[in-house]
Amino acid sequence: MEVHVSAFAETGPADTVILDASVITMDRARPYAEALAITQGRISYVGDRDGARRHAGPDTDVIEAAGRVVCPGFVDIHTHTDLDLFQDPDYLLFKNYLMQGITTVLAGNCGMSAMDPGILLSRLDDQPPAVNFGTLIGHGYVRTSCGIPADQEVPSDEQLQAMEGVLGKAMADGAFGMSSGLEYIPGISSHTAELIACASVVARSGGFYASHMRSEGDHLLAAVEEGIRIGRESGARVQLSHLKSDGACNWWKTEAVIAAIEAARADGIDVAGDQYPYPFFGWNPSIFIPGEHLAAGKPTLLGTHLRDAGRVRRIRAGIADRITRYHNGSGDLVVVFDWTDGTGRRWQGVPLSRILGERGIDVTPESVADLILEMLPDERDDAVMGTDLSTSDETVRRYLALPYVAICTDGFNQPWLAPCHPRSYGAFPKVLGEYVREKGALPLETALRKMTAVPAALMGLTDRGVLRVGAYGDVVVLDPATVGENATFDRPAAPSGIDVVLVNGTLAVDRRQTDEFRLGAGRAPGLVLRHLGAAPA
Repeated sequence: MEVHVSAFAETGPADTVILDASVITMDRARPYAEALAITQGRISYVGDRDGARRHAGPDTDVIEAAGRVVCPGFVDIHTHTDLDLFQDPDYLLFKNYLMQGITTVLAGNCGMSAMDPGILLSRLDDQPPAVNFGTLIGHGYVRTSCGIPADQEVPSDEQLQAMEGVLGKAMADGAFGMSSGLEYIPGISSHTAELIACASVVARSGGFYASHMRSEGDHLLAAVEEGIRIGRESGARVQLSHLKSDGACNWWKTEAVIAAIEAARADGIDVAGDQYPYPFFGWNPSIFIPGEHLAAGKPTLLGTHLRDAGRVRRIRAGIADRITRYHNGSGDLVVVFDWTDGTGRRWQGVPLSRILGERGIDVTPESVADLILEMLPDERDDAVMGTDLSTSDETVRRYLALPYVAICTDGFNQPWLAPCHPRSYGAFPKVLGEYVREKGALPLETALRKMTAVPAALMGLTDRGVLRVGAYGDVVVLDPATVGENATFDRPAAPSGIDVVLVNGTLAVDRRQTDEFRLGAGRAPGLVLRHLGAAPA
């Protein structure tokens, strides 16, 4: 359980000392230093080399940083790492997160939850993760657990009371708040009043409301205003998930989104956001289905709607319209990760245009729509996923410039699976390598703040995202001259330049000599994080 520190008493020599570093602490009282020490999982000294050496004993692990940057461990406020957490023991190692310097993750985003937060966190108490792990509760999970049909738009009073009960228990069990996925089933059916009622329960416990908004493209501005309204009327802090302006026809809306957010913030509404630094997003076939046909749920869509010729024509036209307006009619920009078609042929990491071409079919918006509809029945357990050009590099840079937007992966806990979206392997190093060093889009310290202190504050964590005496020993040693992403859609790979990662003082990654992932047998170093409003574990 997360315990916040009011005082720290050092006992004996330090377990780890880091020397000759460019320490960026994120502590306003002492923003820079050249050395630090860690004792019993917490920072015990921040200062100069000589002072740190005095904390060393015969068994202290001394790390010579050779001028490299030392900063707090990265905090990822937007992940989906709960969805397959207990599938395999390797998933608890969080290798693809630790290798990019992420030491704390928040799961349960986009309205999705794998299970009740209390059960999830209790299981992790018994099977500790390698990173610090907190969770939201998904609004979709809440709806489903209360027996509300996917296409029911307005819950009854009894159903709403049941939802509020589930939310209240989740918050008492340690959830940091509630997420919604309003482009997905069943969130797509919900009305704003329902979301306000749910967010009000979260607000009373001091939690926040994170939203995959109702639209990230054609209706983006209305979706942002809905999120702001939910914050205004519920009193909950609002986290707008993976900010983007989806589709070439909607890129102009970025400045209007920022203006709406900043007007709300000026009006006292606590609205912030997160962002992964890619113009491509992840998709499954149903994301292309116009909402009015999707709301009834997948069984109705597949079993009823797709057997109605008139409705199929409307669905096909809607998909073709999106391909035309968002992608100028091109199937080159929509890629499938892994799909086996009806003939048994497996397609991996290829654009839809190539599939059509190899079948001898002309690439048109309509033929792309037909292919997406062909894939739709195979969309189960993420069996069909891919990537889709969503936004522009200019838009990525614009959102990166906002001080209240945290960096995230929007990723999955994938121990070297392929093909994959590279954000699960390199989102944080990509910012540092591409947008800081190569493009000069923001200063290094600003980027690091958006990876550490900003997301920690948004979660309400006071002793992570900062290097000061008494804080937890989550530490990254990185080389700003070489840090960067190496993963591609075809090939997962560890990033460059992340040399050392410690979680609660335990060495988890050490790449000073070899590409070594140090975490071995024994108790994993991560802690289960419970929101401060929760009952004691």
